[in-house]
Amino acid sequence: MRNQSGMIFPITVVVSFFFLLAFSHVLELYQVEMESIAYEQQSYEVDSIMQMAVFDVKKQIASFPDLQGNEGVFVYPIGKANYKWEKIDETKVKALIFARSDGGIRYSATFIVLFPSLDIIEWTENNS
Repeated sequence: MRNQSGMIFPITVVVSFFFLLAFSHVLELYQVEMESIAYEQQSYEVDSIMQMAVFDVKKQIASFPDLQGNEGVFVYPIGKANYKWEKIDETKVKALIFARSDGGIRYSATFIVLFPSLDIIEWTENNS
């Protein structure tokens, strides 16, 4: 057998380098996963804002049946929603809601509501 002195250190360095690469890859995967979880949470928040705003707009339409239209802002703990609604005719109301979470995720939709039943008969999501 030949003398193998001096081979242990380079092999140790190479193996350590591969462990370091694997560890850094796992850390990167963890970071991407945390970012996607944060985005998903913000998406749920903006969806909740939209649901609350739709409810509030429908409540406002029912409260003021003589009004021809209205616009404004609803402020919620997790974001805000700008809204605008107007009567199309005596039985239909068209509403536009632009919701934005505190994290910056935006969601916009236009819908038509039957009056006085307040049933949504058409829903269109806008690109925002």
